[in-house]
Amino acid sequence: MNEEVSDRIVEQRWRNRIIDAIEVLAQGNEGLIEVSYNEFFEGFYDHWHDGQLVVRPNSAITTDEERIVDALGRMLEDISMETRHFQSEAEYIQSGCAERIKPVAQEALKLFLSRGRFREDCEELSPTPDTSQT
Repeated sequence: MNEEVSDRIVEQRWRNRIIDAIEVLAQGNEGLIEVSYNEFFEGFYDHWHDGQLVVRPNSAITTDEERIVDALGRMLEDISMETRHFQSEAEYIQSGCAERIKPVAQEALKLFLSRGRFREDCEELSPTPDTSQT
């Protein structure tokens, strides 16, 4: 059975997936080890590409959230260029790149979670704040 979902629900789901990708980056070396060095970057690039969000405009994302995702994306692009010859998690960890990304990703995650996650089964005007992060 095919379920039709509104554009708004798709946008809410995309925002939640962006949070998931940022959560991995916010773990620094631990996130890198958890998902592998390719997925560490690619998980974010699934949602941000060529200098902007993939799903844009996105009514579920605020201007501040978009701005911080763009800043994080530019940082990741710079680090990706710097480390493009790396072929192992050990090289990434040794370089300190994941730990350089960590505070920027943590700040982005804090901003997103200050509003919370959207439900994925119905449209919401605003997400439920994540009280576990306080």
